[in-house]
Amino acid sequence: MEAFLKITIEKKWHLFIAVTIAGVAFDWFTKYLAATHLRVGVPVNVIGHYAQFLLIFNKAAIWGIDPRTIIPWFPLNGFFYIFNIVAMAIIIVYYRTLKPSDKLMQWGLALIMPGALGNLFDRLVHAKTGVVDFIRLGISDRLYWAIFNCADIYVTFGVAIMLWYFLFVEKKQKAAATQPSPDISA
Repeated sequence: MEAFLKITIEKKWHLFIAVTIAGVAFDWFTKYLAATHLRVGVPVNVIGHYAQFLLIFNKAAIWGIDPRTIIPWFPLNGFFYIFNIVAMAIIIVYYRTLKPSDKLMQWGLALIMPGALGNLFDRLVHAKTGVVDFIRLGISDRLYWAIFNCADIYVTFGVAIMLWYFLFVEKKQKAAATQPSPDISA
């Protein structure tokens, strides 16, 4: 998997822009299909009860996290608008600092951006109903993960790649940089 993620792209911004455009387009298209072809709350088995399409409109965050439990007085959509805009600004600023050799981190951030944009777009378009979620994975009707969409998948994989980078790749690079050079003159 790491070899796939290290695809060489001449300029890191080509990767960022391509992944963002393709990701937002695919997210929007799948949400459009879900909203126009599925009925709210009616599961459609894809692989039995293990994988289903189940249309819901989610006012909370990824995995159903609801910030109203922490700050109940703050307007929910306002919170997400501000959060997404700040997160996207941080992603762009941080991405700008990456070296060409930081391929994994480039992929991680590039995947998070279409996730943030996709769900922000949904919150603007569906302000009253919420984000379109339609993918449900689990063991049965009672045991399943939170219902999600492609934007959530992008964010999850992007964060996982970034964690992998911080825990393993960056640590390895720092260790290699602190190793003394072998003395070949002896």
